[in-house]
Amino acid sequence: MFRKLLFIILLILAACSTVKIPVEPQAKIDADNHFRYALQMETNRDFSAAKESYIFLFESYRSFADTKGMLDCLSGLARIELENENEKAYLQYKNQTAEIIQNIAPELSYYLLLLELYNYQLENNYSAISQLAINKLDYPDEVNLKLAIDKLQADSYLAIAEEKQVEELINLSKKIEKQQKKTKYNNPELLSSAWYALSYYYFRTADYKTANFYADKAQDWNYRFGNFPGMAHCLWLKAQISAAENNIPAAKSYWKMAEGIFSSLQDNVSLEELNHTRQKMLKEQNK
Repeated sequence: MFRKLLFIILLILAACSTVKIPVEPQAKIDADNHFRYALQMETNRDFSAAKESYIFLFESYRSFADTKGMLDCLSGLARIELENENEKAYLQYKNQTAEIIQNIAPELSYYLLLLELYNYQLENNYSAISQLAINKLDYPDEVNLKLAIDKLQADSYLAIAEEKQVEELINLSKKIEKQQKKTKYNNPELLSSAWYALSYYYFRTADYKTANFYADKAQDWNYRFGNFPGMAHCLWLKAQISAAENNIPAAKSYWKMAEGIFSSLQDNVSLEELNHTRQKMLKEQNK
């Protein structure tokens, strides 16, 4: 009897010793998982589903005072309204973002900067992006990576990009890639955007071998994580690289694949730009 009782006590002690203190509540884990779904819906231009999720998640994050989570949701809602050309709703979400930052977390002011840059991207205002997308030491790594991406793409388009920008972006992307592999960071789209920006820079500087290397890397990453709009943009860029190399059959193949993805996503803006680029480059090749 005594041995049996001792055995039971040892089992209880063993069970107690293996109980882990949670790092965060289950509500936070669930919200973050749902947020990744919302972000993917936004990326795939399913704005209705993304908006519904962001609205729900905003209240979830607010229920346990997660300010960054709340701002992430408001940013998503603001971006969707920009895409829908609903300026009134966009300003409503932007002002709500500014109010939270002012009253709760002034150190998160970069959320407003990122919204402003997104707006300029939709307007193709590369000069404004180049001037505003400036890194700061007190920004998180992922924010500085986003700023470096935006600035390199803008400066590459304006033909003013410098080699030190490329080195900075490569170093930042390697750091984020390590975090991604350790599941410490969960925005794979941002990492593929970094490789796309590098590919675009090398395309603009006529280093087509390196341009293809980064385009392939970004395309594969986008495919793995289901970022099909990003995948289409990679194919579009690879078509331009192939055309610049005078490999017209490959260029036409990439254009056709990119066109198919954009059509499936009903992304008429990208389709129009794709066709314009295709006609322009083919016309130049026929000169």
